[in-house]
Amino acid sequence: MKLEKKKPEVPDVMNLPKPRPDKGGGRKAGVLALAAALAVGGAAFWLTREPSVRNLWREQAAGVIDNATSGTPLAGVGDLLREGPPPPPPSVTSPSTAPGTLAGQNVQGTVGAPVDTSLPPGQSGLADGTGLPGQAGQEGVASRVTADSRLRPDFVEDLAAYLVSRYRPGPRGGSLNVSVQGVNQRYGVKMAGEAGGGRAGLLRYVFHPTMLQSLYALYVDRFMAALDREATAKSLSAEQNRQMHMALAGRFVTLAGALEGVASTPDMRKRIKGLEQISQNALDINARMTTAVFDLDQLRENSASQSEITATQLRVDGLSARYRRALEERGAAQRALVAAVRKGGGQALDDDSLLFVAYWVDRRMQEGPQAAASVQSAASVLRDLARRCAQAGAGMAGQPASAQPLAVPTPAQAGGQGR
Repeated sequence: MKLEKKKPEVPDVMNLPKPRPDKGGGRKAGVLALAAALAVGGAAFWLTREPSVRNLWREQAAGVIDNATSGTPLAGVGDLLREGPPPPPPSVTSPSTAPGTLAGQNVQGTVGAPVDTSLPPGQSGLADGTGLPGQAGQEGVASRVTADSRLRPDFVEDLAAYLVSRYRPGPRGGSLNVSVQGVNQRYGVKMAGEAGGGRAGLLRYVFHPTMLQSLYALYVDRFMAALDREATAKSLSAEQNRQMHMALAGRFVTLAGALEGVASTPDMRKRIKGLEQISQNALDINARMTTAVFDLDQLRENSASQSEITATQLRVDGLSARYRRALEERGAAQRALVAAVRKGGGQALDDDSLLFVAYWVDRRMQEGPQAAASVQSAASVLRDLARRCAQAGAGMAGQPASAQPLAVPTPAQAGGQGR
């Protein structure tokens, strides 16, 4: 028997269905016209808003994205919605040096070493009210910079008020319920909406060795005065105010040690990247487990066969076991990272806060070659601020400042870690 080979019944080009331009074209034109009208209307509405309103909306949208991607490899993607700030002034990136010396900053991190806050006028690297770097006057008399155009004095006043509000007097020195996570959350949302470029832009502007020292020199006296003023407004006694200053000194020393510990940890980028991969693996398994649990519930609601229910249950159990192992692996990696950091400092900080600082410093390290020096400069500023708070507390007790040596406190002495 001879089989005949049939040709596949595929319509040729002439037999393909033809579009109807009279309806399809009109519908497309209507959709395009509607989209164009919406785009023009949205742009007009956006452009008619005040710049502060637009910045606030942009920052709120970025904050929602940051919260949704926190702890994932997409963390920080919300910064795409924020405007980038102008680069730091030339006096910050290329500070002037005396003849015969090397260029750059020699940052010291000695415990209790005072930070020189006597800035030569016109060489501070700060921007005045005009937004330009401080410069000498035409007749050789330099105008003194009193405020930075991007980081305003309001920030210093608000920070002092916030710290005082978190202090609770008590019979044994009281407690300071402040954590690095809480401070970051407060000012990541509150201040970023008020600063051009958002939180990331403000950090890029501030987090430079010379800028950190200049801003500290500009605002430290105002900050110390604000602490006393807020303590008076809160009706704290002289002894309670002294105890609050000592608690703040301990907290600043603790945070400075954590920064130094993270900065001195070898292979920090490799450790953080490995921990992120482990965390992402745990998230992937959890997502698959959630889907499997949903499938199991659906099978039970639809009265599926017992074999299907049993097979799906086995899949849920297997994913649950894998998820538990992934969490254990992540916990072990976190403990190893914390232990490595504590070899260099931060012994008094709790594990969660130390991990937060490690991630924060790691993100800063990816932004420029000066980040390591900036971390050391920030630690130096914190230690000097701790020295000032300790001296202020000693003065309130009627003792010489030298009679109060500044030591790294234990978590109990520091008034807890604000968990």
